[in-house]
Amino acid sequence: MKGLARPARADARERRQSGRLTRRELKQTLSRPGRKWVKEVWQAAARASGDLNRLSEVTTPLGNRLVESYAAAQHIAGGEIQRALRIATVAGYATRIVVAEPTEQPGLRPSAFQIGARPDVKRLAGDPTGLMDPVRAIASERFESVMTLPAEVWTSYVATAAMKLQGQLAAGKTLTWKELTRSRIELMLRYGYVLRCLDEALGIEPEPRQDEAEQGD
Repeated sequence: MKGLARPARADARERRQSGRLTRRELKQTLSRPGRKWVKEVWQAAARASGDLNRLSEVTTPLGNRLVESYAAAQHIAGGEIQRALRIATVAGYATRIVVAEPTEQPGLRPSAFQIGARPDVKRLAGDPTGLMDPVRAIASERFESVMTLPAEVWTSYVATAAMKLQGQLAAGKTLTWKELTRSRIELMLRYGYVLRCLDEALGIEPEPRQDEAEQGD
């Protein structure tokens, strides 16, 4: 995937990803069918996110640690922002679920995460700390190894996701778009996407959400 840049760092010049800004950005970069496809993928990913109770036994604690580590490094305190970042991470995980097979996205072997060919899933679930650096590196430096869509498609998808997530999570008084910036959302999307790649490499699945009827059985 040529031209796919590293996720942008937080910038004081960042703007709220409004609907108007997003529509203008997408019109400048994608055709009408391309814009329709991005919208449909986001809608499918949002539904897939809602169908998950949690990620796998490995990626649930690992995702939490990635968010907590990022928040500490960025000096952003508070449960509300960490909750929002976790939701963005799950959205990235769901994005991989939606696009991997239809668009023939490449996967990774366990060795990409610095683990053996027959990993001990229970051990990794108990202490996923060693997986943090490989996930960060793939998400930030080698994302094109698992995301081969054109750069303008990914950029437009990030814009759409940022618009939706800011509107959903950062419209109140306790959390604003200035904390939940587009650059932070993109990084969390990448983290989540790579976490799904990790689960694929391990051969494990997330925990689906059960409806009330199933819970009563």
